[in-house]
Amino acid sequence: METMKIKSKIDSNIELNVMPGHFSSDRFHVNYYIDMSNLKMRMSEAKKVAAAMAKQYIKKVNIQIQYNTGLIEVGSLADMSANVKPIDTIICMDGCEVIGAYLAEELTNAGIPNRTSHNSMYVITPEFDNRGQMVVRKNIKDMIKGRNVLVVLASAMSGRTITKAIGTILAYGGKVTGLSVIFGNVDKVDGYPVYSVFSQEDIPNFRLSQPEDCPDCKAGKKLTAVVNSYGYELF
Repeated sequence: METMKIKSKIDSNIELNVMPGHFSSDRFHVNYYIDMSNLKMRMSEAKKVAAAMAKQYIKKVNIQIQYNTGLIEVGSLADMSANVKPIDTIICMDGCEVIGAYLAEELTNAGIPNRTSHNSMYVITPEFDNRGQMVVRKNIKDMIKGRNVLVVLASAMSGRTITKAIGTILAYGGKVTGLSVIFGNVDKVDGYPVYSVFSQEDIPNFRLSQPEDCPDCKAGKKLTAVVNSYGYELF
């Protein structure tokens, strides 16, 4: 398949690999396969993505040099109209654990506070059942209850899976501070902001369709591949 490289508007050194075609996921049809493997799994790329996510969360693009050196205090962040909501726990989904660990470091260096007794953010990976519902075991329950939680994902397409995750976090007494994603097709989910490194505006004519409404299906175009967060399977 033909591969296009899309540069992030936040950091031009971050490139997203996308492939045009006719693709089917478990719920939707899309006209691009978005390959985030390198961004999630390659150390150097994951670190760049984490830095970009930190910028988006803090909402200031022009303080990179300062916060990467850990020179910014919480007070100065507030003076810049930055987001200084504390983060106690980062929940990683879609294989974003490497990004999540670097993001915790970036946010800590930027002066984002946490309210844990050990002054260190938790970075956890939840379990999901066969219905896509987040399962919270006893050993991670206290990492969510009463905590300020930032959810990190590869993508936010429609927000349905994220809605389930948010519901579980709230049910266990957590507070959602936001959603950080590599690719965001939506700006908010259930009223919570989505901080995205790439958006649908970065991909030419990006289209997400219900299978019954898919223009490619109606035009008789064959599926290129079946896709999910792990990769794709060609037809």
